[in-house]
Amino acid sequence: MNRLDVYVTGDERAELKALVRMAQETPVIAVSSKHALEDGGFAGQAWTRVQKRIHEIALSHDLPEIKGYYGVDLEIGQVLEP
Repeated sequence: MNRLDVYVTGDERAELKALVRMAQETPVIAVSSKHALEDGGFAGQAWTRVQKRIHEIALSHDLPEIKGYYGVDLEIGQVLEP
């Protein structure tokens, strides 16, 4: 991933850290084989929520829409591009 010269705010960083913590604690349980294969179960859905929220925050900092998702280095709050 390429580091961009864009940083999330302290509040955004705290929100993302909390989302990551919740995703880490979400059990890998699926209600059906389709749920497991397509979504990765509840844990996969939690990580997808993290990815989408990071992407939303990056777009709110005037970054262009891209194919895939932006990332964030949570240690320093720097936005990353795939």
